[in-house]
Amino acid sequence: MTTEQLRRTRRWPLLALATATVVTGCGNLTAGGIGEARVVVSADAEDPPPSSSWVQAATAEVDLPGPLRSGDQPEGQLEAKMLLALVTDDGEIVPLSDDEVEVSVDLEGVEQDEIPPRELPADVYTDLRIVFLQIEVQVDAGLVIDGVEVTGPIDIDLESDSLVVLKPLGLSLDDQESVEILVDLNASSWLQAVDPTTSSVDATVFADLITVSLR
Repeated sequence: MTTEQLRRTRRWPLLALATATVVTGCGNLTAGGIGEARVVVSADAEDPPPSSSWVQAATAEVDLPGPLRSGDQPEGQLEAKMLLALVTDDGEIVPLSDDEVEVSVDLEGVEQDEIPPRELPADVYTDLRIVFLQIEVQVDAGLVIDGVEVTGPIDIDLESDSLVVLKPLGLSLDDQESVEILVDLNASSWLQAVDPTTSSVDATVFADLITVSLR
């Protein structure tokens, strides 16, 4: 073996070691982790978004029949079946439950329903995806439109068998981090859009007025 061949032979182990070091370093950088998310649903949270102007903007294209009676809060119950998932910044849908979940909350916002915590890959999640499969609303008192008290079942007119709602979230979930996602259905806002003659509300109004926040 010549001197030049011997030098080349000695360089190969060094090159292989350097390559292995770079790959190992990159592996550490891309290693993710596991976090946890829990969803809480309220029909009307204590701290809703800024009211009047915000509500008017969300219902700008809807002819609202009339306001709620001053000082009154609609009383009743809301029950819903839904699928919940987070959407990553790459567009991947990550379920928050294996099956559909059922929630039952009072319209006053006193009760909240919690979905069991779910372990998720540490990642950036841009949106919360809610697929409503069934929505039942029962108003017992407190909803007055054009001087007429509206009680009984309120129909949210789903144009198909489900209603898909996508809400911006902006969650950057770190390894071992636990977060709570509040879904505020803002019932007192979209109930203002109930048609008193049909006791129904447009699904678009219902969907637009839902808010999602981290807490």
